[in-house]
Parts: sequence; structure tokens; C-alpha cells
Amino acid sequence: MELGFIDTIYEAAIVPELWKGTGLLDQLARRSHARDGVLMAMSPDGDFRWIANDSGIPKVEAYVRDNWGARNPYLLSEERSRRFNEPRFLMDTEIMSIEEMQDSEYYQGFMKPMGCFWHAGTGIMSPSGDQIKLSVHRSFEEGPLPPEVTSMLTEIRPHLARAALLASRLKFEQIKSTVDSMGALGIWAAALKNGRLVVANESFARLIPDVVRDARHRLVVVQKSADQRWSTLLESHAARLGGSFPIAASEEHRAMVVHALPIRGAANDIFNAADLLLAVTPVLKEAKVDDGILAGLYDLTPAEADVAKEIGSGRSVEDIAKSRDTSVGTIRSQLHAVYDKTGSRRQIDLARLVLGLARYGG
Repeated sequence: MELGFIDTIYEAAIVPELWKGTGLLDQLARRSHARDGVLMAMSPDGDFRWIANDSGIPKVEAYVRDNWGARNPYLLSEERSRRFNEPRFLMDTEIMSIEEMQDSEYYQGFMKPMGCFWHAGTGIMSPSGDQIKLSVHRSFEEGPLPPEVTSMLTEIRPHLARAALLASRLKFEQIKSTVDSMGALGIWAAALKNGRLVVANESFARLIPDVVRDARHRLVVVQKSADQRWSTLLESHAARLGGSFPIAASEEHRAMVVHALPIRGAANDIFNAADLLLAVTPVLKEAKVDDGILAGLYDLTPAEADVAKEIGSGRSVEDIAKSRDTSVGTIRSQLHAVYDKTGSRRQIDLARLVLGLARYGG
């Protein structure tokens, strides 16, 4: 293999954009007498990401859209998956017989009509636990890939694996640098991937384990009402949309607000080390609560927001009802709606939450 192409591989390690379009994956496909070059990554919890050359993009989009991964015979068999983890490129016919391919719903329903029937591929395990698969494809009508293709690809596989792993490592270092820089500005910050902690600066690390816990499945907020908000935020695609939630003051810590900031481009980057930044703002001064914060964070009606503010100021249900010339039952009904929306169970919990927001609002 000429040195020029090896240089291209390592250039792509430094500039991940060079894998896409007419870059490295396209060159790899053409050198393999194929049309499509695809790089896929699956995390241990099933998060799936991919990049492809131009001809492969619509095919992988259909693969994801129509959930063909759930019918992929290579993923459904431990033996077949294990074979692709061997340190070499394998032809599809080394894993499945042509008869099995002809009888397979996956091949007949997707691979053949999409023009990516014949392929060669290899698996690469990253230090983060991601399973990366690199493959080249061509149509059924073009016939099986030439046998010398796997030898050629296996020869350069070490370079391809190093480039993929180096790209992942560089992404991690970029994220770590960002988090550390935020620490220098006095921001308690951490980077997450799929809700799990990846790296935190010293200020954020001091919140563990009293305010947050680094659990295996995701970062957990110790305060239950705040954790419910955090869980809801994650379920509503925080990595794409972002959001904020408060952590009410307690006897052990001051009130704070957590801002979830999407890392731009992470959803389309197979080498992303993290997809979300958390920036925690401590509350330092007293202020009046802002109606927009209460209503916006918890989807409260104006009447519910008023009741929450009054509870936060220490007023009783009876006092609130009297000042509004309404029944105690009406105020209690509104208060229970506030409990449901904020995750609070008692007036003291709600008062702490509102107090925290009031300080933040200042």
C-alpha cells in the first residue's frame, strides 16, 4: 500500500471530517472495488452512530429509519459478531453462506434492494467500550467482492484502527480541555455521554457524592425532585435540545441551577467523546422569584405559579386563600398540581425549590 494513502488515513484521525463525503471512506471503497464505505459505532447501552461516503448515506439512513439493525443476522448471533472482532477484514461469505444470504429477510428486504448486498468488514473495540464496524459494500448485480480485497484491507487495518482510536482520543482531550477551561472561569462543569459522566472539573467533582452521584446507568441527582427533572430532561433529548433545572437549597448545600448544553455536532460525529455539557451555577444572593422561570421550568399555570411563590415566601394555604378571596380547597387543588409538576411532596420541599429559583433569578 503506497505511503500516500497511509498518510490520508492519519490525516483523517486528526480531522474526522476527512472520513466523510469523498474522503477516506470513499477512497477505501473504490480501492476495494466497492461503492459504499461505512463506519458505524455502537455503545454498550445501544447508542448507534455512523458516518459514510456519499453513496452510502441514503442506505444507512434507511437502515436506521426502518430499524434493520434489529434484523441484522450479524448482530443477532454471538458467533458471527465474534468473527467480525477478529483482527482482520472478513468477507460476508466467510460468515454466512450464499444460501443463507439468499434466504435472509435482512439481505432480501434491505441489502439487495438497497444495492449493498456484498460486503467486507471488520470490528474495532474502542477504549470507551464502543464497538466500531468498518465495512465496504457493492450491489448484488456486481457479484461478490474480489478475494484479494480482504488481504489488502487487512494489511492496512492496523492503520485504520489506530486512526479511529486516535480520533476518539483527540475528541476526549478536546472535551476535557473545554471542561477545565470552564473551571478556570468559576463554572462547575462536566461532560456527559448518554447521561453518564465522562469528565468533570475539580469544582464539579466536589459535588460528588453529596449533590450528584456517578451511577453506572447515568449521573444521578441526590435530591429526588431535581433528579426527576433531570431524568425527564434526558428522556426529552437533552443532548439535542438542552435545558435547565434547579436543585433546591438544603442544610448541606446552597441552591444551584444546572444548565444542560448540547455539544454541537456530537449527534453526527462517530468519534464524539461526549454529547452534553453540564454547567452548574451556584446561588449567591437573594432575589425575588421570576414568574417566567417558575412557569417555564415546570409548565405551571399563572395561578399555580402564584401559589408556588406564596408557599416559597412562607405563607400558609389559608392565608393565600384569604388574600385571593377564594376557597382553601381551590388553593389546595392548585398546590397539588404544583407538587405533581415539580416533583415536590411537602410544602417545605416546594419552599426550598422556590427559594433556590428566587436566588438564581437575581
